[in-house]
Amino acid sequence: MNLASRHDFDIKGPNAELNVRVAAVESGDLGLMHVSLDVPRLSVTSSEQDPDGLLLYMVTSGSGIAQHCGEEFTFSSGQGFMRDLAEPISAQEDNFGAFVLRLSKEKLKNYARSVVGEDIELPGLEFDPVMVSTTPGWNIFRSTVHYVAETLDGPLHEMQNPIVTTQMNDILTAQCLSLLPNSYQDIINGRSIAAVVPYYVKRARDYIHAHADKKLGLADISAAAGCGYRGLQKGFMDAFGTTPMAYLRTVRLKRVRAILKSEPYGKTVSEIAQKWGFTHMGRFAQDYYREFGELPSETIRKHT
Repeated sequence: MNLASRHDFDIKGPNAELNVRVAAVESGDLGLMHVSLDVPRLSVTSSEQDPDGLLLYMVTSGSGIAQHCGEEFTFSSGQGFMRDLAEPISAQEDNFGAFVLRLSKEKLKNYARSVVGEDIELPGLEFDPVMVSTTPGWNIFRSTVHYVAETLDGPLHEMQNPIVTTQMNDILTAQCLSLLPNSYQDIINGRSIAAVVPYYVKRARDYIHAHADKKLGLADISAAAGCGYRGLQKGFMDAFGTTPMAYLRTVRLKRVRAILKSEPYGKTVSEIAQKWGFTHMGRFAQDYYREFGELPSETIRKHT
């Protein structure tokens, strides 16, 4: 079971003992556990682990202070915080207990894309690090997690029903994106994004869309935008949560997918991919799967 990550503990105080209680359940993509660390003073550190992983902690007892992603924040019972497993964390904890829900950035992104459609540009996925009782939606989501935990530990403990567990997984995914503060929340809930995109970023974006089938480098895109490399990189990160070249790769992947879904005209996947600038088929397949949650061959099979 791979629900958490490696943590190093440093117990404070003379003759102190660490009593750990863990209850965990995993069914399909659904992974949830409750952990209790029965010790009054404890230092915890954990290095970066998984670039795709997130851990949502729903604190049920104790309190503490943590340093993560360049921020310092406190937490206590009834609150929650999100840990990005791509970044290290350190914390001081007192009698800490929490539900821990493991999430995948890729699966959250794929779910969001299935809701809003492939034509909507999604920014980089980021969550507010801390959720308190006054955070809109937090108490609803916390109640759902408690319900899922009790159901999986009770009526469904011996029942392996993939339909039911898939529904629970979908509920948690939908509520995570729609109720908890994150960069997809407005899009998922159908609210317009009023972010002002600088004119030079718009020029670069339009140039990429118009010339995605041509050989393009950062110098070409910067020249079309009329700005320097650094300014363009920062502008794209602020507007879209990604770099210009990563944005170009996504546009090209979408063009390939559109062809595979409609009519490949007798061409192979390799021929279509190469037309749109993908020369390494292994890396192309990985990028395609990461973006759409399926391989190119699966796309063809679904639409023929």
